Amino acid sequence: MRIQFEIQETLAGILDQLLHSDFWITEVEEVSSNKKIIRIRDFAYPQEAVAEVTDKEIILHTAWSKYTYRLYEVDGTCWCEYIGAYRGLLEQKLLPILTPKENFLDQPVSSSSILGVNMHKPLREYAMDNLKLKKFRQQTFGDIGFSVNDHPKKVYDAFIKEDYIPEQKD
Repeated sequence: MRIQFEIQETLAGILDQLLHSDFWITEVEEVSSNKKIIRIRDFAYPQEAVAEVTDKEIILHTAWSKYTYRLYEVDGTCWCEYIGAYRGLLEQKLLPILTPKENFLDQPVSSSSILGVNMHKPLREYAMDNLKLKKFRQQTFGDIGFSVNDHPKKVYDAFIKEDYIPEQKD
């Protein structure tokens, strides 16, 4: 699945989170004058994520799932482009805080294994299709090939709210 959405954080704030966290160990490698590689490792588990940091963007790759979060700014606002499984959206343990600026149910999913490459569907409809597919797999295969984590609770409950009203700017 590929989706883009605006977030509340800034690139500088995300970089600060990567470099100074109580939740992971940080290793920094200077690749060049304008590029750094930051590895973050979990204290308790053999997990890591790698961030490629430049002046214009931060690309975060998760190690186990191979999901990608590309964070970039456009006209003073910060955006996140996520490429990965629906169930992994904002669910990673080794991930800086990324808060969608608005309810992102209406943001288009631009490609996925369910939709294909050139079909666009709002995340709301994609989530419903994903849930139908999960139920079908559960009914057809039982516990074999089925994960209770297929429909993410954190993403759905914390960020995808039908009654969300964005704060008005003065």
